[in-house]
Amino acid sequence: MNAIDVVIVGAGIIGCSTAYELSKLGLNIEVIEKHEPGAMGSGWTLAGVRQSGRHDAEIPLAKYSVKVWSDLNDILDCETNYKQEGNLRLARNNYEDKIIKKLVEEQQKKGLEIEYLNNSKDIQEICPSLSSKIFSASYCPTDGHADPIDTLRAYEKAAKKNGVIFSNNEEVLKISSKKNKINSITTTKRKIYPKYCILANGIFCNKILESVEKKIPLEIPIVTVIQTEITSKILKPVIGVANASLAMRQENNGCFRISSGFQECTGNLKLKNGMPYVETTLNEIQNTISQSIDIIPELKNSSLKSFWGGLIDLTPDALPVIDNVIECEGLIIACGFSGHGFGIAPAVSNIISELVLNKKTKLPIDSFSLNRFQNYIFSKKEKSDLTLHG
Repeated sequence: MNAIDVVIVGAGIIGCSTAYELSKLGLNIEVIEKHEPGAMGSGWTLAGVRQSGRHDAEIPLAKYSVKVWSDLNDILDCETNYKQEGNLRLARNNYEDKIIKKLVEEQQKKGLEIEYLNNSKDIQEICPSLSSKIFSASYCPTDGHADPIDTLRAYEKAAKKNGVIFSNNEEVLKISSKKNKINSITTTKRKIYPKYCILANGIFCNKILESVEKKIPLEIPIVTVIQTEITSKILKPVIGVANASLAMRQENNGCFRISSGFQECTGNLKLKNGMPYVETTLNEIQNTISQSIDIIPELKNSSLKSFWGGLIDLTPDALPVIDNVIECEGLIIACGFSGHGFGIAPAVSNIISELVLNKKTKLPIDSFSLNRFQNYIFSKKEKSDLTLHG
């Protein structure tokens, strides 16, 4: 067996897309996943592909990614169910209207194709199923959404076709360095000696970073996600609200996937049928349902199919860390996406491939530096070491 050049820790959307991108370089790559691909964040996600509503630092990555998403089915020779059907961010009162106006003004200055809709008539022309009580909205027609599991499987299949090895149900425990360079990776099953290691394991990143005396400040809130039974097709764009307390889309099969805003996570990660999950509360489920019906009244006739909690690797500035670890040559971090990493995965995987090649990245990444937290004072509030209970 050939020696492994690159170990990627985590088989979510970032890990799988990076595996595919690096596989085009002729490297020997192995993805090591604690559970199964898409078992956590990338399976829990709403799966929006948006440029609107992002921090200025992420907009170049989002614009790059949208161009890739348009061709991704052909690139991967597999269906992702990507639809470029726009994104509507809604205001339900005067206060939220001010947020929307400011958002549109700022993002238009950044060259984003986004418009302000100031009456329900214009909004309902785009989405007739929305309540006439909606005050105003921003609309970005080049945003969209995809199926998270289909996309993940497409990247995984394409990566495997290029020779990438996927090792599931194996946990990376620590990284050892020698002379400020990566030396070995210890897993629950073996020791590996790669040239590079990409950390793309979300909320678990700090457990491994501890072994090289590094840490990302993370809070780990929970998002409640509900899924309805199949209903008639009444929604094309992804819907969000100005205060970020709700987002929704209608999946390709007709089910609605609806997510709440962030709440403090008071539970623990558990295993159910071998897969990780975290319990949400009945109150949050009811609140999410109530908000969604206020926005799309027809949803009151829909039945609830399933619900779950999703954990978010939230950094203090809600921006990811995409960076080399200077003190451990060969170690690259791609974590802390704060609940909006799915849509920019094509850009992130491109950036990581350039970091592996020791190239200057085409896309700006200074805002994603690990060193921006150099003087950060950690508090007890950060919960970067959630325990998994079977």
